Amino acid sequence: MELQPCLDLVKVRHTTLRFPFFDHDVGSGFLPLSDLTSAVVADLKHQMFDAPVDFRSEVIYFLIVDRFHDGHDVAGDQEGSEKEEAKGLFDKSRQDWGKYWGGNLQGIINKIDYLKELGVTALWLSPLFEQVSDLQFSRAPMHGYWTRDFKRINPRFVKVGESTSISQSPTLKTLVDACHAAGIKIVLDIVCNHSSPDINGSKGVVLDDGQPLADFNHDHNGFYYHEGEITDWEDEYQLIHLEMMGLATFNEKNIHYRNYIKSAIQMWLDAGVDALRVDTLKHMPIWFWQEFTTAMKAHKPGLFMFGEYGFSKPWEQRSVDYANNIGMSILDFGLCDGIRFCFSGQEPGGFHQVERVLNYDRVYQRANELVTFIDNHDMPRFLSIVPDSRKLDLALVLLTTLRGVPCLFYGTEQYLNNGTNGGQDPYNRPMMESWDMSSHSFKLVQTLLDLRHRNQALSLGSHHTAWINDDFYLYTRNFRDSAVMVMVNKSDDDHVVDAENIQMPDGSYTCLITGFPVNITNGRLQGYRVHGNSAMVISAEGVPVEAPLVVVFQINGFETQPGQSIAIIGDCDEMGHWDHAKAYGMEYVNQNTWTATVGFNRSGPSVLNFKFIVFQENGEPIVEYLINRKTVLPQEGRIAVDCFWNHAN
Repeated sequence: MELQPCLDLVKVRHTTLRFPFFDHDVGSGFLPLSDLTSAVVADLKHQMFDAPVDFRSEVIYFLIVDRFHDGHDVAGDQEGSEKEEAKGLFDKSRQDWGKYWGGNLQGIINKIDYLKELGVTALWLSPLFEQVSDLQFSRAPMHGYWTRDFKRINPRFVKVGESTSISQSPTLKTLVDACHAAGIKIVLDIVCNHSSPDINGSKGVVLDDGQPLADFNHDHNGFYYHEGEITDWEDEYQLIHLEMMGLATFNEKNIHYRNYIKSAIQMWLDAGVDALRVDTLKHMPIWFWQEFTTAMKAHKPGLFMFGEYGFSKPWEQRSVDYANNIGMSILDFGLCDGIRFCFSGQEPGGFHQVERVLNYDRVYQRANELVTFIDNHDMPRFLSIVPDSRKLDLALVLLTTLRGVPCLFYGTEQYLNNGTNGGQDPYNRPMMESWDMSSHSFKLVQTLLDLRHRNQALSLGSHHTAWINDDFYLYTRNFRDSAVMVMVNKSDDDHVVDAENIQMPDGSYTCLITGFPVNITNGRLQGYRVHGNSAMVISAEGVPVEAPLVVVFQINGFETQPGQSIAIIGDCDEMGHWDHAKAYGMEYVNQNTWTATVGFNRSGPSVLNFKFIVFQENGEPIVEYLINRKTVLPQEGRIAVDCFWNHAN
């Protein structure tokens, strides 16, 4: 049987590229890029080095632009919706929950210092596209999901008379520059599945940068499906072809539609958007998303994308197939439900609800990149289902210390909530009211986010449960010599801890939340009292790998058993020059995921040959059954290299 070569394939942060110059033998060491032609080097630098992103270390803050802050009040400017007040879309009194309330891009700019102080590193904005300018059942598209022109900015988010062109808007440019100066990435919420519903006889009217493009009621070019409303949400055909809530559903088989939506989103990337959140994944086929993500990442190498597969669960195969095969991560609805059920009691089991979800992490290729949350714009806020701020504090401890990329819904750090009608839409979208940076809730979130930035165990590490029952949860997160231990007691009563085999270095610690001392001896914590409705977090901050270039390698697809470990061998000193005894050991994340951070110090960009090897306590090592992998390394920075066992990436 002949091995299939993988010499011409390279994958850095989900982007697969093809380089024909790899067809020759580069020997047993690094190939300096100085040996290549200037044209090839220029292409490599664009494709590989421009902005490689490891998003696992980020913290996302999701806001509804219209409900965050009106930055024009102070400036004395009118915001775009006020000039159309006569049409009834804008309610200055902020009493009509279905209408625009005046939040805008300048409002976000004015609060960037607040977000930076909180510890946010990525800002997810609700869709900024130009919307239909009309009401449906007294509701305006303040949410941003009834798009009229994907290549224009919603005029209600900028000043009256300001250009709504993506490339010419001064306010958009100021927002991008201010966020980047503060170390905050911009995540744009995009919608590819649909445009707008029937509003006063008009449906699905879409423009292409101001020019007519499509109209559902006059669909001569087949931009839309015309098959009615979904009635069976388990039927694959209906999910793809039929309408959700009357929204005009694009026909993704139409190449003109696909070219339009790809070119539109690329314009936003050119304007400085760093990452994409993608709406309604489950309503478009996998092949479409594969084509779309390929186009986006070719246009902006290193782009991080995550999508909404509504109410996904790790035990539901279709959602897992999407998460593993479309080139982007997904929002973790399973963990969201687990945390909400844990505290609300809507389903029994307490913390076992959380543990149940985590036990499925092996089904994902990148569970540590799932975007985690406890509430959002499509469900009641946490305080609406659990009206106890102490419980929200505990949920926030879980959100920020469990695996995944945590995402905070705006105002959570200020206990923002409106419980009218159980907090259902639209009452889950109140106006941001408080910016108190000294409040208990703000300080708690700030402390937790600071810990995420300081201790790499939270972004890269494995999860180990030391003790669990319905009301008490003790776990650690571990990566290399870094560790975090978390204890959460949601009972009203104190819990006395008697636990052993805690994967935490022995020593004396101080809880980051309470200030209480905690002593770990021989991996044990005995007779320790944790008060009711409280959490404790201690941290052992190891020494992260530091070098001009740090590469985060991750391998999936080999489900390890007890006694097995994975390492990297390659043609460099760091990887032992193919010597198995000098292989670079990787860190266990879950049965299906191992990670390593490797530091390189080279005089210039270079080519690395490598592969993975499994060591066994009682057996011969298992070496990947393929020709050596190759990847191109920049001289400096931090990049992520994702691989799948025995598959050329």
